[in-house]
Amino acid sequence: MANPTITKCLIGEARMNFVHVFAPDSFDDKSEPKYSVVLSFPKTNKELYKKIESAINECAEKAKAQYGGTLPKKFSIVEIQDGADWDEKFNLEDSFIIKASSSYKPEVVKKAKVMGKVQLVPITDEEEFYSGCYGYASVSFYKYDTGVSKGITCGLNSVLKSRDGEKLGSGSGNVEADYAGVLDDVDEFEDNEDVF
Repeated sequence: MANPTITKCLIGEARMNFVHVFAPDSFDDKSEPKYSVVLSFPKTNKELYKKIESAINECAEKAKAQYGGTLPKKFSIVEIQDGADWDEKFNLEDSFIIKASSSYKPEVVKKAKVMGKVQLVPITDEEEFYSGCYGYASVSFYKYDTGVSKGITCGLNSVLKSRDGEKLGSGSGNVEADYAGVLDDVDEFEDNEDVF
C-alpha cells in the first residue's frame, strides 16, 4: 500500500556532498547501511529554500490528517540545516543543507546525446559522480512510524549530474601548484640522474 503522505520534490541545482549513491554506507555499526547524499545550495537561493520547505510542510499536513489533526509528541520532522552549524572544515557556512537517503539504490544519470537525440543515460563510472559535483535530486518526503520513532524523513529517488566541481575529501590536488612556493627550499636528490 502506497504511503499517502509522500510528497515529491526536485532539489537543485545543488552541490553533492558525502556521496554514497553507488553503494550503501553506514555512519556506525548500529545503523542500517543506506544510499545517501547531502545536498547543499547557496543561502541566496531563497526560491529553492521555499520550495523544499513547502514540500516538507505539505507532507506534515498529510501526516497530521492521518493522526486526526494533531501530530504525536516526539514526532521528528526533517529540517533544512544551516551549513554554518556544521564543522567549518566543510566550508558550508554560506549554504543550506538537506540530507536524502534510501534503502534502495537510486538512479544516477546524466544528459547525453544518443544517436542524435538528447536522453538521460545511467552513470556507471563511480569516478564520474562524486562529492563536489553539481546536480539535481528527486526526493520524497514521507511519514515513517517504526513503533519506536515517528516522523518525516527525506527519501532519495534519483540524481542527475549537471556539471563538474572541485572534488571534496579526496585528498587529491595539483602537486606542481601545491609545492610551487617551497620547491627552492627542498634539496635535490644526491643522484641527479634522470628518474625515468
